[in-house]
Amino acid sequence: MIKFIQYNLVALLSVFITRSLIIPMDHFNSDIGNNLWLPMGAVLLAYLLFGFRVFPGLLIGYLLAEVFIEGGTANIAQHEVISRTVNTLIPLLVIMLMQKISMGNFIKNQQLNYWHVLPLIVIASVTTTFAKVALLYAPEQFSAGKVYFQSYVQGDIAGAVVFIVVVFFMAKATLIRRKVI
Repeated sequence: MIKFIQYNLVALLSVFITRSLIIPMDHFNSDIGNNLWLPMGAVLLAYLLFGFRVFPGLLIGYLLAEVFIEGGTANIAQHEVISRTVNTLIPLLVIMLMQKISMGNFIKNQQLNYWHVLPLIVIASVTTTFAKVALLYAPEQFSAGKVYFQSYVQGDIAGAVVFIVVVFFMAKATLIRRKVI
């Protein structure tokens, strides 16, 4: 139970902090995504290190970050709740699918297995963006189309690569010492 709480707290803080760090890069038009969506990397790495049990911490971290950014719960739209739930759930489903088809060996011999991690990042980014488009936009509302899709996918991929590579290598000794990897 203590590990569950610790892992969820780490997951919550990683998403909250990464989302807060990239506020200056947010675009005023929500049809254009952030160029460096670090929370995608935080979500993926948390799942890779701690498993599916960190879902609550990741989702709460996302929602708390939105409350912080928007200045309170009154300004949180249903759109944000759905979007952040998708951002938390879809990567988990992609990891489960990749494990099912024997591409789920993401950390091998205490090293990142780039042959599995990079496809994970790309598939999770594309799938997450497709899911948000399908759930949040009616065809007649979706004016940005190509720009929306490209900017969100590119931001997710760039943010995930940067976060995972930097954090994994900075914290590798700690992860090994604590027997996380």
